[in-house]
Amino acid sequence: MKRLLWLGVIVVGLAACVHVSKSVLSESYMGSPLPPGEVTVWLASMNDSIPSNCERVAILHASGAQDYTNEGQIFDKLREEAGKLGANAVYVQNMEDAGTGERVVDAIFGTGSDRDSDALALHCPQGRM
Repeated sequence: MKRLLWLGVIVVGLAACVHVSKSVLSESYMGSPLPPGEVTVWLASMNDSIPSNCERVAILHASGAQDYTNEGQIFDKLREEAGKLGANAVYVQNMEDAGTGERVVDAIFGTGSDRDSDALALHCPQGRM
C-alpha cells in the first residue's frame, strides 16, 4: 500500500512540472546568470513591445500539465530559465490552455493536456527596461 501511495505522489509531482525548451540565439551573457527575481516579465497581451535596445538571447517554449500547473508557475520557470542564460527580461508572446479537443482526448485516453507558452529571453541594458 505504501508503494502505491509513493507512486501516486511521484506521478502528481512529475505532472506538476513545467518544462522549458530553449533555442539559444546569443551566448554573450551565459557567463553571468541572474536569479529569477531579477528577471522582468513583459506580456505581449498588454501591448508591451520589445525595446529596440534589447538583445534576443533565446526563444523559450514552456509547457506544463493543464490540471497541475498555473500561469504563475509557467512565468516562474520562464524567469528561471532566462536567468540561467544571463537574460534579464522575458517577453511572453502567448499563454494557451489546452483546447476542448485536447481535453476530450485526454479524458478518454489519458494522453495529457498541456498549458503552453512561447517567450523570448532578452538582455536589456540596465535602467532602460
